[in-house]
Amino acid sequence: MPAGNISLDYSEIERVAKVMNDAVRDINPMLLNTKTSVEGLLDNGLFMQQSSPALKESYNNLTTSLQKAIESINSFATQFNSIKEQIQKMDEEIAKSTKNG
Repeated sequence: MPAGNISLDYSEIERVAKVMNDAVRDINPMLLNTKTSVEGLLDNGLFMQQSSPALKESYNNLTTSLQKAIESINSFATQFNSIKEQIQKMDEEIAKSTKNG
């Protein structure tokens, strides 16, 4: 934990944002593959005339909700990078105005 009020490690911010974006890229296809497997099961290996369609719909809704939640990870990664960029710019501007002041 930093001793001061503000401490930024630009490369660490970029690294973590990339980890987050990569996770979204990797998890979404897994969700879709799982959904396809569940649908196949409910069509063939666990078919019941009334329950299977209801289970399919419910699992589809779950997948959609999870995808939306996972996509929000990208928003955090973008926000972290934006904070880094804004602080970098502010730091450069302060240094520049101090030298020219």
